[in-house]
Amino acid sequence: MHAPGLGRSSIARRHETTMTLRLDVFDDFHVHGASAPEWNQRYLQVSAGSMCSSLAEVTTDSMHVFRKWMSERVIQQGCLPSGKICFAVPLGEFAGTARMQGHEMRKDSIFVLRSGDEFTLQRPKGMELMAVTFELDDFRRLLDERPWAPGAQALLSRSVLRAPDDAMQRLRHDLLSLFDEASTVHPCDSDSIMDVPVSNVVFEALFELFDVAADVRQLVGSASASFVVSQCHRIVEAGGNAPPSVEELCLRIRTSRRTLQDSFRQVADSTPVHYLRCVRLNAVRRQLMSTRAADLSIAQAAEDRGFNHLGHFAERYKTLFGELPSQTMRAGAGTARALVLPSDERAGMP
Repeated sequence: MHAPGLGRSSIARRHETTMTLRLDVFDDFHVHGASAPEWNQRYLQVSAGSMCSSLAEVTTDSMHVFRKWMSERVIQQGCLPSGKICFAVPLGEFAGTARMQGHEMRKDSIFVLRSGDEFTLQRPKGMELMAVTFELDDFRRLLDERPWAPGAQALLSRSVLRAPDDAMQRLRHDLLSLFDEASTVHPCDSDSIMDVPVSNVVFEALFELFDVAADVRQLVGSASASFVVSQCHRIVEAGGNAPPSVEELCLRIRTSRRTLQDSFRQVADSTPVHYLRCVRLNAVRRQLMSTRAADLSIAQAAEDRGFNHLGHFAERYKTLFGELPSQTMRAGAGTARALVLPSDERAGMP
């Protein structure tokens, strides 16, 4: 990828390759997570219901913009690929609280991930997120071309910051307009070549947003509740067929039962028992989907995660995922569960 490293007087002579648009629909979050392996993502479903998600992507020669919607409450974990910088903002309305890196995600929030950053996003039901990713070297060249004030540049080191509504709206507008433009252009059309690279347009919106955010009092906040949840999550994932009880978790992370319960309610809108059971159920689902039925039985997969009563396990599995474990697609048992929409159906995508 090559972002412009030219002086401002020469920008108008710099052409950018035609934008490309891709839209996918998924009926399983684990398949969705595997669709971008370079991000090393995992999705854990924690609300009951049949899963549905959509992903719209616009790619140019200098940046990648995506919109991602998910029907259920999901824990999204991953790592930003090396050599990139990413800016993410919520879209539309959603019920419940979203949290990124332990910080609440609100309408006036923008989140920043830098090369190699690991992240955890607690996504409420029906949340849509939009993000733009630049190659880090390209973004630095744009900063050299259009320097930011020291206060604005300092905000790039934060994971989350607040910005005035008008600046947030401009960024959303400029990003959303790319999806409209990409859906109408054709590679052979001369009109599809941009006189001004779209990366510069988006960069200018970010410039304005960070410039005015430098004058906004930024919240510090406490990440202690998120630390409690993430520690419990890690312990249960590593627990195998002997998952710890709530009492054991309290002892291991040296906190009270009330603090534990309050932390899960605040961060995940859930009880510790429900959340951590969902962690184990998702682990079973991933295992089933990645192995052939001949190589691993449902009973063994359940037992490996501490579910010793097959009937209770199957009932909880169906409640969470909307299907029995025997109905889950196994490795080698069919085609991928991602559907790429024909071009004439894309206009109706969220």
